[in-house]
Amino acid sequence: MAFAGASLVADGMLCASTKSAVDSGADSGYHLLIVEGYSRTKETTPNGEWIKSRPFIVGGRRWTVDYHPNGVSSDNEEFISVLLVLRDDVEQSVEVQYAFSFIDQPELRVPKHIRQSEPDCFYKCCDVHGQFRFVKRESHFADLLLSKEGADITFEVGGEKFAAHRCVLAARSSIFKAQLFGAMNESSFVKITDMKADVFGSLLTYIYTDAVPEFVDMEAYDGHEIIYAPRLLQFLEAAERYDLQRLKSICEEKLASFICAETVADIFAVAERRRCFGLKEACLEFIKADPSLHATFAAGGLGQITGTRSPSLLKRLLSKFGLLKL
Repeated sequence: MAFAGASLVADGMLCASTKSAVDSGADSGYHLLIVEGYSRTKETTPNGEWIKSRPFIVGGRRWTVDYHPNGVSSDNEEFISVLLVLRDDVEQSVEVQYAFSFIDQPELRVPKHIRQSEPDCFYKCCDVHGQFRFVKRESHFADLLLSKEGADITFEVGGEKFAAHRCVLAARSSIFKAQLFGAMNESSFVKITDMKADVFGSLLTYIYTDAVPEFVDMEAYDGHEIIYAPRLLQFLEAAERYDLQRLKSICEEKLASFICAETVADIFAVAERRRCFGLKEACLEFIKADPSLHATFAAGGLGQITGTRSPSLLKRLLSKFGLLKL
């Protein structure tokens, strides 16, 4: 990967010596954004405002990184936000995959926080994509999780192993507390067979740092509902399983924006199983507002939409709402 220059932020602003553009001369490259004196940038750059990196050229296109030390908006004010911005006018969309890595101590050169995107498209000049909640300003026990120092429990999930700390898990989750500090529970190894490794890894990250995975922040457009709703449903079920109610509420709110004809049945099924009453009601309201779905369900198409799930429960509820006649 080619070097695409560096930007130095000091005294709350971009240094003049790093304002000129740098061309990587390649289709893939990396740009360094170096912040000296984070506390200063946090004090001088209010929520919603940002410091723009120097321009850099990768793939023949000009880009910048917008650094928000106090978040993009009031919803993200506890987080550092970083956004990739296309600075060229384009006639056709530009497909890009990008990653943001955070290094707290540059001399170690070890990324402590990495967020990688799915392939995404930039459609016009000043189009923006990135991480609204990249790093929480108070990172809690992130270093502890990453260093594994003092870890006293190991989980195996989907063939991957995760080292963790009983006291942290127990402090955040009543379920982990019961499982890890139950009577005569001295095992230092736990195997979980009914969860994906990436879901469990994201769950641990949330427990230690309050940071949610990238797909939780994805906007619902251009088919993102179909791509990200299944992953978000798995994350919601994990949150419910370990009694992480705030995380469950975050997932419910995002899933409500992901409801569409292709996702409504699956979202409804999980909402019913995990007692997400507001999300379940949102699904029913969506169905109620779309006559074409009434016809699909009435014609027996519900079973196909929900896969192997029994459609009987949803049919009874639709009947209760006056959307189907049994």
